[in-house]
Amino acid sequence: MHQKPVEIGAFGAKPKMMTGNMTQQSKIEFTFYGDLLGISNYYRLSSEVAYQKLNRYYNITFQCFSGYCDENIGNINVEMFSDSVLIWGNDLQSVLVLLQKLYINLIDESLLLRGAIVSEKLSQDPRKTVQNFRKFLPENKALANAVGLESTQKGARLLLENTLAEKMLREVPDWLTNEGYLKDLNQNIQEEDIRRKICPTPKNETYEILYFWEGEQLNHNNYEKRRTHFKELSQFVDEPILTHFRETTMLLERCELRQKITKEKLHN
Repeated sequence: MHQKPVEIGAFGAKPKMMTGNMTQQSKIEFTFYGDLLGISNYYRLSSEVAYQKLNRYYNITFQCFSGYCDENIGNINVEMFSDSVLIWGNDLQSVLVLLQKLYINLIDESLLLRGAIVSEKLSQDPRKTVQNFRKFLPENKALANAVGLESTQKGARLLLENTLAEKMLREVPDWLTNEGYLKDLNQNIQEEDIRRKICPTPKNETYEILYFWEGEQLNHNNYEKRRTHFKELSQFVDEPILTHFRETTMLLERCELRQKITKEKLHN
């Protein structure tokens, strides 16, 4: 028998605010949909194994978001059901920082979350309910758009809708392309600013957050440790899990490369 899940308090650290003239952009409405990869495969092995994976997923997500939710009632909503998480609100800036922390903490537990953020805040139609009959009827297409975008890529990806990337990078529009970013890294924007981690996907289909880029220092040990872990796991699995590991490893390498180039150019 599995034990009752225990949800632990929040990490406590508040999201770092962006630097530069981001005041007008700090309240961008959004909807995020995420799906934990591979749960159906764990259920084939053992319902207890799947439960423990989901239990850890729920606890980590709660740790990352509960403190912020307590301080921002009315401005953010987080709902989890089975292997899915749905977040909507009006402060994209802060939530991106929290999502990066969430992804990293899940990765270090070998849990792969794939999700997408789209513009427009999810709204739902109030419906008549009873205690044991709840309804969730979306009034707009935000959830459908997020689910659709999330499914376009493989691996543990944090995707960002094109229109949101344009809003986030309004002050540095050249950063909408890799060549534009490398041409002008803009010394006025701090090295840890989340905007530096917004990058086109390899096929220029949409944008993603380079969430493996964490901390002010380029920690080659962390990159190598995670790369080795994915390589080892990949030798024991077949498709489609293998593709998720490969794509996540390729993302890690893009993160390391952009962080390395950024540090070299900013400090030379």
